[in-house]
Amino acid sequence: MDNIQYKCIAACIVQSGLGISDLLGLRYGDIKDEFERNVTPLCLDLSREKTHVPFLTFIGSWALGLLKQHLKDKHMQDDTPIFTISRRAVDSYFRRIGLKFGGRFSGRNPYSPHSLRAAFRTILSDHKVDPLYIEFWMGHKVPEQQIVYVSKSREGWRETYRTQAEPWLTP
Repeated sequence: MDNIQYKCIAACIVQSGLGISDLLGLRYGDIKDEFERNVTPLCLDLSREKTHVPFLTFIGSWALGLLKQHLKDKHMQDDTPIFTISRRAVDSYFRRIGLKFGGRFSGRNPYSPHSLRAAFRTILSDHKVDPLYIEFWMGHKVPEQQIVYVSKSREGWRETYRTQAEPWLTP
């Protein structure tokens, strides 16, 4: 990927497990405090657009470096979208890259943004990260009887992500 905005989108999905709608819905105010203080991994404290489930996830230093490149020299306000493209444009770009990278395919694009979200889950599962943590980071509803196991502070989650997830999600 030559375009920094799309490269940043891909890296953010891989490192955070966010869906494309949630990622494209981010505003500068969602990241401003930690971004401007260079906190890594950067916490995203969100409510999933599709299900309205509150959750935390993170982007590590790899995606954060690309985000800094993407936002360089841009005048950002709290309500400014971080990414200024449509989902359709993202899907189209990923399709073109998929055809170039993987050759012909029919039907669903195996190189779609959603495949990166699935990769987040697969990579962490393969490295024996607690499935409950993975579900929480992806914004899935955690069963009530297990909610106590995801009751951590933001810093507790950051350390868990830093040690148990980020090393596996960084190329």
